[in-house]
Amino acid sequence: MAKNQDIIKSTDLMSDLRYQITNQIEGKSLLACIQCGVCSSGCTVSQYIDLQPHRVVACLLLGLKDKVLNSNAIWYCSLCHRCTERCPKSVDFSFILALVRNMAVKEGYIPPEYEVSINAVLQHGFTVPYSGDMKKTIDRNRAKFGLPEIIPPKLDELIFIVKETGLEKTLEDAKKKKKRG
Repeated sequence: MAKNQDIIKSTDLMSDLRYQITNQIEGKSLLACIQCGVCSSGCTVSQYIDLQPHRVVACLLLGLKDKVLNSNAIWYCSLCHRCTERCPKSVDFSFILALVRNMAVKEGYIPPEYEVSINAVLQHGFTVPYSGDMKKTIDRNRAKFGLPEIIPPKLDELIFIVKETGLEKTLEDAKKKKKRG
């Protein structure tokens, strides 16, 4: 017997989702997927995700947008492209996943880890702080191997890029949606 949370109403389905995505990926149609599972069998993160790649595609085909956007699979994927390389129907899952990630961010589904990373880049220019003892160790090791000194990015340029690409507004909108939801 299915639990109430497993029951999906037809009103929860987004029937045109498959076409929205297919229109954005041109020749690498989502509709070509035959659910063979080859993409999932070679997935390097399959043991850590709640939806295997072929199941993500199935959900997109069925219009289960919320299920996909709430899935950890869209964020845990390492984008190694193994799924895309192995697909017998040339479905570009890697590209589809990039579109789904963008869709998720626009709709406010941003994992806290990503927000932390973006904020770290905007504050320091790096996702991992490059200062103090860590900087000294990195600089010493780079010198030992004859590598050039790391030149930190210009924060004003990073901030400009974030504003120009609309990422700043997207992050603000996502925070507002989280507060409301």
